[in-house]
Amino acid sequence: MSEPASDDQTPDEQGANAPSRPPAVPAEPPPIRASDAEREQVAEVVRTAVADGRLTMVEGDERLRDAYAAIFRRDLAPITADLGPVDAAPGTDASVRRPLGRLDRPSSTASVAVLSGTQKRGEWTPGLTHRVFAFWGGAELSFRDARLDDAGLAIGAIAIMGGISLDLRGVPAGVEVTIQAVAIMGGIDVTVDPDTTVIEDGFGFMGGFEDGSGVPRRADGPRVRVTGLALMGGVSVSRKPPALEGGDDRSALES
Repeated sequence: MSEPASDDQTPDEQGANAPSRPPAVPAEPPPIRASDAEREQVAEVVRTAVADGRLTMVEGDERLRDAYAAIFRRDLAPITADLGPVDAAPGTDASVRRPLGRLDRPSSTASVAVLSGTQKRGEWTPGLTHRVFAFWGGAELSFRDARLDDAGLAIGAIAIMGGISLDLRGVPAGVEVTIQAVAIMGGIDVTVDPDTTVIEDGFGFMGGFEDGSGVPRRADGPRVRVTGLALMGGVSVSRKPPALEGGDDRSALES
């Protein structure tokens, strides 16, 4: 007959006989939100990979969209996981936004084409906000020789059964351009050069936004953001090199 367990057990014996408990699982820390500088660092790695031939233009464009849409740092990590580590780049922000100084520019200017056409070319000074309105008409604006500064440029473009052409080639590096586009049974065409970073965030209803700009050639060029609405109309962005002196775009491409 066995004897009952004695109450005089040592702590080790009590621990050995005590029921085992699963170890406590540490709480997972909350995700950290990504900054604009971190998104730009990842985007630069993607651009370099495209230039090196490690990514195709299509792959680079998809990854750039993911980088700029990332909310948390963990969303950025997979984008460059197969491209090597992303090193900190303290001068990234400074290189993208180089100071250009300030000019004496009006707060607002406008171009209007109603049953007619309007053009702006050569050297001219747009306001901090330039509004373009085309109704059954056409507006052609070239900002290649326009006087711009580091205050940037906001363009409000409305095309109703008309067309608007915005040539942003040659805009200085460091300038940020925001285009609020509304195309109602009309079209708005935006042209940028190979160095421009394009961010398109528009909505189309029985119409569409088309960003055919692809990946920029370098990271420290100008930035263009296109937003707005296309209702039974279209807003398109294309990338073309600046024309040569006295030539056309085709000659620039062939050189």
